[in-house]
Amino acid sequence: MGLKWKLGSINLVSASTRLSILEDNWYLVKLFNDLTDLELNVTCLNFMKKKYSTSAFLQSQDSKLYAIFAWSKKEPEIMPAQSWLVILEIFIQQISLEDAYKIFKTIRKSNLNQKIISQLTTYQKLIQDLPQALIYLSNKSLKILPLGFRSFIEKSKEIELCKFSFQNHNILLQLFKTHKLKRDLQLVDSEEKFIQIVDKLEALGLLSPDINSLDWGNLRKLVPICHVFGLTRGTPIDRYYLSQFIEEIRGEIQGKILEIGGTPKDRDFYEVNSQDSYQVLNLEPGLGIDIVGDVHDPSVIEPESVDSVIIFNVLEHCYAPWIAVQNIYKWLKIGGKCFAMVPNAVRIHGTPVDYWRPLPDGMKYLFKDFSEQKLYIYGNLIALIASYHGIATEELSSEEINNCNPDYPVTTCIVAEK
Repeated sequence: MGLKWKLGSINLVSASTRLSILEDNWYLVKLFNDLTDLELNVTCLNFMKKKYSTSAFLQSQDSKLYAIFAWSKKEPEIMPAQSWLVILEIFIQQISLEDAYKIFKTIRKSNLNQKIISQLTTYQKLIQDLPQALIYLSNKSLKILPLGFRSFIEKSKEIELCKFSFQNHNILLQLFKTHKLKRDLQLVDSEEKFIQIVDKLEALGLLSPDINSLDWGNLRKLVPICHVFGLTRGTPIDRYYLSQFIEEIRGEIQGKILEIGGTPKDRDFYEVNSQDSYQVLNLEPGLGIDIVGDVHDPSVIEPESVDSVIIFNVLEHCYAPWIAVQNIYKWLKIGGKCFAMVPNAVRIHGTPVDYWRPLPDGMKYLFKDFSEQKLYIYGNLIALIASYHGIATEELSSEEINNCNPDYPVTTCIVAEK
């Protein structure tokens, strides 16, 4: 503690004084540098001991190879180079980064023997003849799934090639020998370059920490970090996404505006044109509530009488949201627009009751009678976890909060025109 304080205090004085302190205490600086180097070395050693496990589905399409994400809206990811295949195959053994790099170096210098090449020829032809076929890599397994994901689910007609892989670790290179892959094995000639590829594969979700080695950290708990959506820590995740949506659609909200389930202060938050008519419909009377009524009741608003309807975080509380949307359609003028948002990954909140979590496809169906629809999907896996835990927006990086993965929506918004 004394060493850290003494070195830290150097920054609080003038440059000339700092130089004098450094000259007088050179041994402390050397000790500090030595300790830092030691800490870095220990960190690097621990990192190289980290174990990974492969989880990937590969598919051949027009002489190119892709990673396919099961039942996902995410686009297939092209596999650009031989090194990617070799590394994925090595890690089906669930070994450390250090051991994997040693194996990789031997593969760079070796070739498959003719006997194995001959045995694999049948499987190469099978993959070429069956466009739906997949290669599945996982814990101690390398399989051909001739029927695609059907083989995976039914566990039928799977062809296990692990016996070949554990001997050579470059079976994938032979299976996809004719594909357009960068021949880069000799270019990956350092530990640093090897780790860079591992990082890319992990970022794509094709490599993950070994089974039973997850570090849950602060998330390993049965209660949320903040039970009020993150309000005690900063801006709730869903509120950030609502702000993003409003930025997109603010200019379209105009004319005679009806907000359902809102409060008068929302108008300032949305920053709509002050010249436009603005009314609030709510179940209960209160200050600034213009119309007391139920969105399920078509008679509370005159047909074809409004230009814009705002309904944020309300449809999930409607016992029959399809009726609510039908009524909104009736109330809008021709060419009028509805702006809606629903949460997908927010804890249950009964105000007064919480019925639904309409997903993107559900929202499209709810608004199917409108002439035009445009969906806005916000969120990704880390934002979803953060939302459920009540972790605030400010605790995520810009990349973490703004990345969109449609498989893990936190909120879904829609602009629907009558």
